[in-house]
Amino acid sequence: MSRIVIKQEKVNKYPSKQCVYRPDKAFPEYLFSDDISSEKNEIYSMVREALFMMGLDREHYGTSDWNPLGEIITPGDNVLIKPNLVLDTNASGCGVDCLYTNPSLVAPIIDYVTIALKGKGRIVVGDAPLQECSFERLIEESGYKELIKYYRDRNIDITLVDFRKVKTIVRDDLHYRQENEMNHGVNVRIDDASAFTGLPMNRIKNLRITNYDPRILQEHHNETKHEYRVSEYVLNADVIINMPKPKTHRKAGVTASLKNLVGINANKEYLPHHTLGSKNEGGDAYLQSNVYLSMANDILDIKNELVHDNEMELAGIAQSLFSELLKKGKTICHEKYWEGSWYGNDTIWRTIKDLNTILLYANKKGKLVDTVQRKMFIVGDMIVSGQKEGPLEPVPIYPGTIVMGTDPVWFDRIVSSLMGFPYMEIPSLCCYSKEDRYPISNESTCEIVSNNLKWDGQTCENIEKESSLEFQPTMGWINKLGNKYFDRLIETAHSKGVEEVYIFGAGASGVYAKDLLETRGIEVKAFIDNNTALQGKMVDFSVKCISPQDVPKGSPIIASVKDKYIDEIKKQINNMNCIYLGLINMG
Repeated sequence: MSRIVIKQEKVNKYPSKQCVYRPDKAFPEYLFSDDISSEKNEIYSMVREALFMMGLDREHYGTSDWNPLGEIITPGDNVLIKPNLVLDTNASGCGVDCLYTNPSLVAPIIDYVTIALKGKGRIVVGDAPLQECSFERLIEESGYKELIKYYRDRNIDITLVDFRKVKTIVRDDLHYRQENEMNHGVNVRIDDASAFTGLPMNRIKNLRITNYDPRILQEHHNETKHEYRVSEYVLNADVIINMPKPKTHRKAGVTASLKNLVGINANKEYLPHHTLGSKNEGGDAYLQSNVYLSMANDILDIKNELVHDNEMELAGIAQSLFSELLKKGKTICHEKYWEGSWYGNDTIWRTIKDLNTILLYANKKGKLVDTVQRKMFIVGDMIVSGQKEGPLEPVPIYPGTIVMGTDPVWFDRIVSSLMGFPYMEIPSLCCYSKEDRYPISNESTCEIVSNNLKWDGQTCENIEKESSLEFQPTMGWINKLGNKYFDRLIETAHSKGVEEVYIFGAGASGVYAKDLLETRGIEVKAFIDNNTALQGKMVDFSVKCISPQDVPKGSPIIASVKDKYIDEIKKQINNMNCIYLGLINMG
């Protein structure tokens, strides 16, 4: 039986960089006892205690001989630590603590890996962030660069690596390519072992990843082959320490250890994320069929091909036409979804499963074999997690939690349950079987060990229904995963006898809020916005946008603005002598 440890404390922030990620007291096994932090570092202690709760080397705990990862790592091993380094900036404006794995969790793991290696072997810390991520900015501002230097100065064989072969710079919605010749991946063919095997050929031809040349994707996923370009650092590893940043995800529902392995792929053009067309057309990019949306897809393909061919002036024209077609198509049929960012996505789970198959069963030459090639240990950073429009625009939620395990499937199911989401509704969490040709999990159940009585010994179902952390999903997944926060907001409105509301915010998020409210029988009287250019205009063909000064006193208002503006808007609503009911937004 697999064991999953949930370690929770009353901590909602990471130690400062001045702490250099050292413990604030000298543990017997600590290698650098001459360098103890003068600041509090609760995260280090949490990681250490979670390792003990995993039952690792219990007999030596509390002594200088304690070697918790010694059961997983052998001296001489190549160990890859794989954090989630998705992007250097958070488009939600809510900071990066909820965006990527914080190095304060990576530091104690490096320490225990070093203990297990006993001076022999190599440590690589690496990931393939989003193509437009500034890796240098991320590692500088996060503290990763300082962290790796700390160990290299102590003669530890450790390297920090950006796995990407291609990077981009975004200007005017166009991605300008930069080739990185330093890091080359290996093409790993899995062909009939792929989760895409058996799909109709028109479906395979319509596989896409937004902002990438579709011709390249079709070279690697077609009627004769399915392949990915995996970093050599991954294939050369004997042990993978998978360190995800669990959060909500627009395409996959949630992202944790399984989805984190998308970052082992060096070229994003090899990664199918969605399928062109609406659901009834055999695609999963959006729900409603519409000629304008179909044309928008065609123009987007042309734009991405032009960008790849460096025809940037023509690409700019195509981008403008695409934007107009998309806007018109979504308006006509009230389409809420795009590029597979919704619960109907039937593509991304297949990519996730393929990459997990490769990680476990591809040998160092990139050939699939019948036996597991690498050991895996998982440490999830949920000190500060991301909810709403993750993974790129999350807003923070503060579980103060670390999750550990060795089975990625059960790890992710537990994380989903902690978030409050039924994992059986998420394809990437329920597509695995012990009968698979290349099983990712061999366990039929798991043991949950926690220092929190709400979770210790519970099942996924009990945690999800009775004692979850109540994350808010992305808007594209609400209809599948639910939103307890929104449910309570509706209950509050009904308890106050509210049948009509105003929405503060006339953008796309406000329109989405209107649709959600109307499904619960609450009419939207008008949109409110401080932008004078919107005032007096109809929004979504049916509801007018008005000035805040035109709202009757005492009116109930629901805000639909970015989280970073909510305090300002709540103050404004109060000054209007109106009633603030709550917040509904898209990030």
